[in-house]
Amino acid sequence: MAAMCKRVRTLLRVSSRQQLHDDDIPIQREEARRYMEGRPDWIFDREYIEKAVSAYKNNVEEREVLQEILADAQKREFDVLLTYMSDRIGRQEEYSFYVATLNQLGIEVWTIKDGQLKTQEHTDKLLNYIRFWQNEGESKKTGMRVRDTQREMVRAGKFVGGRAPYGYQLIPSGVVSNHGRLLKKLEIVEERAQVVREIYTLAVSRGMGYERIARELNSRKIPAATTDRWSAGTVRGILTNPVYMGYLALNRRVSGGSRGGRENQGSGGRLVSLDRREWIYSERQLSELVIVPREIWERAQQIREARKAAIIASGEKSAREYETAHGIPLSTKGRLSLTGIVKCGYCGRRLKDGSYCNRWTTKAGDGRMAYRGRYVCPAGCRERTSYSQDYLEGAVFAAVDRYLEAMKIPDPAKELRELWSRGRKSGEKELERIGRRQRSLAYDIRTLEEKIPEAIRGDYCFSAEKLSAVIREKEREQRELDARARRTERELSQMAVRKEEKEGALVPAPDWKKVFREADAQTRKMLLSSMLEGIEAKDGEINIRFRVRPQRPLREIFA
Repeated sequence: MAAMCKRVRTLLRVSSRQQLHDDDIPIQREEARRYMEGRPDWIFDREYIEKAVSAYKNNVEEREVLQEILADAQKREFDVLLTYMSDRIGRQEEYSFYVATLNQLGIEVWTIKDGQLKTQEHTDKLLNYIRFWQNEGESKKTGMRVRDTQREMVRAGKFVGGRAPYGYQLIPSGVVSNHGRLLKKLEIVEERAQVVREIYTLAVSRGMGYERIARELNSRKIPAATTDRWSAGTVRGILTNPVYMGYLALNRRVSGGSRGGRENQGSGGRLVSLDRREWIYSERQLSELVIVPREIWERAQQIREARKAAIIASGEKSAREYETAHGIPLSTKGRLSLTGIVKCGYCGRRLKDGSYCNRWTTKAGDGRMAYRGRYVCPAGCRERTSYSQDYLEGAVFAAVDRYLEAMKIPDPAKELRELWSRGRKSGEKELERIGRRQRSLAYDIRTLEEKIPEAIRGDYCFSAEKLSAVIREKEREQRELDARARRTERELSQMAVRKEEKEGALVPAPDWKKVFREADAQTRKMLLSSMLEGIEAKDGEINIRFRVRPQRPLREIFA
């Protein structure tokens, strides 16, 4: 009898780490044990476990456990493969061919819910194909439901899961999901938040790219998120994540460049970043997650996108034109602050870095070195070929000082108070209009109610039914006005709270003249690129064209 027993191996699979936490494997194991108890000719041999691997996003060749089963089947190490449902094997039509291959090797494939999966007859093959085709359809529907749920969660400002971005940690949110799991939320880790702020400062104020920022952080021996060293990719992830300005986002990348395909697919192509205008953002800013101000984050994106467009532009001439138009230097390397901005006034070409070092040895045998900053015309114009750094930058910086001295810096607190005052007055006028209408309606209702006895006797121009209908309509309008009044009062109250919060967050306008004078070469270059359209240098003559840049209205910042 024992010789006729069939050796049975079970396949237990969960497609996500979430299911692992829900003890889905033990449930499948217990179901398989009970199923085998009803078949005395089956003897349990061993189990295959596949954890957190998608049977929809991965094909047969990419799933190591299925390849192991196939190899063992070729050695005839077992006779029956048992799993919970057909979708545990796969969720694509191609998995019907995998079952057929096992059958050809003499392996019976059974499922607890669907029975035996046969492929001997043409009809059996067709049914299997349809079964796995249905599994794929269910996966697509499930994926759509999950994505829709995630979109709504993000719009509502809720964290949808995954690892905490650098600068945050996960803590219990106090909210339990429909599946009974305690959801988590993000919390700022101040020590790492300081590093994030430094990264944005290096990018926005000093114009550093990803590689240079990574090298700077590594030189300071600042540990990265998961390793000891920073990489350009890690820096890029921080500089492009809107969570740092207090907005959660979804749909930032799709798979394989096909926007109609499966999002964030594990196989089938590399992930492609979408334009940030296509992202799905939380509908409001989450103040508890803000590490950098929104305007700083936006400036970092402008710099990044402008440089990307300039690199894509064909040839140095196109790239430099893009740089000039957008006021964002392609590079801030070097000690000279005017490279990329200043041109030769004779030939129109950009002056290059012609700096050099003088080296000598003292009588005592000590080595000495002196840096000589210099701008040179690449065409070697006869009128003048070079300009010393001290001469050229001294003249430009003096002109910039005068420009900054004369520039009127608006008082953000004053403008905020004016905006709030206008909003408060508008709300108060709305309440006055509502109050007048409410008093008028109350008077009309009282008057009409007094006419009801006359209407009942037939002594009034309206019947009692018509009079009641008119009263009901006015009462309905009165209820709507009450709701509008409460809503307006609530908005006025919230406006006052926001005003206090914004006033507390406001900082005095910086002394730009002092900031410019104390800045290093990289920061000066970023400031100059935003202020100047260009400089033309000639022998004894320097022409400076300032860039007219209207300031962004404060109402956009504090909306």
